[in-house]
Amino acid sequence: MKKYLPLFFIAGMMAACNGQDTSDSASDTSHIEEAPSTGKVPVNTDNFAVGNKSFTILPLEHSSFEKLPDPDYDSVETSLLHKDKARVKRVGDALQFTLNSGETHTLANNTKDDNGYCIYFYAGYLPDIHQYLIFGSYYESSDYVLVNADNGDTTHIWGVPVISPDHKYVICASVDLIAGFNHNGFQLFSYRDNKLIHEGEVQFDKWGPGQMKWLDNKTIEAEYVVLDSDMNEVPKPVKLIMK
Repeated sequence: MKKYLPLFFIAGMMAACNGQDTSDSASDTSHIEEAPSTGKVPVNTDNFAVGNKSFTILPLEHSSFEKLPDPDYDSVETSLLHKDKARVKRVGDALQFTLNSGETHTLANNTKDDNGYCIYFYAGYLPDIHQYLIFGSYYESSDYVLVNADNGDTTHIWGVPVISPDHKYVICASVDLIAGFNHNGFQLFSYRDNKLIHEGEVQFDKWGPGQMKWLDNKTIEAEYVVLDSDMNEVPKPVKLIMK
């Protein structure tokens, strides 16, 4: 099964990275179905750790997120490639990146119907962390790839990178409550000296993180996604406090 995720979702999430909206929090977490802990989730805790950072989940009364439209891969990639034509171009089944050093880095598709199948779509440039963003679709899963614009180093990430206002942290969330092809949780990276440093990751059993954005350098608005009795995804607004 070749699974695809929306590039319009990518664009929406990248725009949300710069959002600075704030919302009032309630005093209890009674509407939260289950909260996480390090690794896989034990039940009934509103606190968890990722690397050396601790997180607390608090509910929000309102969400600032809008539902994102379905994708049109060809048109989205074409427009993004045109925007960044000085940095990246598609040559046949490959994406070619011109690094700041003048060297070229290539990311090539593999269209053979085997376990090595991969298709890459260009998804934009992230100047705050000097990275190209690529969506990767594989035989039964998908992820994202960051290519360092200075040296070509590649980093596979679970979801669209959401960058803190001070550019010191990057969170990459993925929700997959039904199929189980992708991760259901998030990764936390720190960013310093033009390098992404993997601080840790967490995966959840009973809920998943949907859209995310930083409200300040320590607070993240998130969608706390659960399944209803008909297996439909239901997002609930929460905020994560990082310490």
